[in-house]
Amino acid sequence: MKIKVQARHIALPSELKAYVKRRLQFALGSRADSIKQVKVTLSDINGPKGGEDKRCQMLIKIDGKKDIVIDDKQEHIHSAIDIASDRASRAITRRIERLQNKAKRMKIAFKKIRAKRSDNDAFHHDEYDFAEDGLDQYGY
Repeated sequence: MKIKVQARHIALPSELKAYVKRRLQFALGSRADSIKQVKVTLSDINGPKGGEDKRCQMLIKIDGKKDIVIDDKQEHIHSAIDIASDRASRAITRRIERLQNKAKRMKIAFKKIRAKRSDNDAFHHDEYDFAEDGLDQYGY
């Protein structure tokens, strides 16, 4: 997992950069094999005006899947980093579990289709009754 940290309109001391990397390693470490790259952009929206204006944006690139984008605004930059990291962890876990569950459902559906097919003729969609197994036409 490659982590890139950049800043807009704020200084990026090495301590803050190290904090971001450490926090992401902790939050995403269990799924690091699925993640290609994480790009973190830290910014100060309002400048010296104050308020809830520290922003942490994360772009997470996953192998062969759609990218995940996390955006969080807080009063303090460390809070924004922490919350965005937690959200990224939950989003990645949810995305990977969803894909694994889909693969399991498809595997079960194909096993049922093969078991129902008794002859060696070409299989046609209209020969199999999905409703008989409690499934819709997509195997769910």
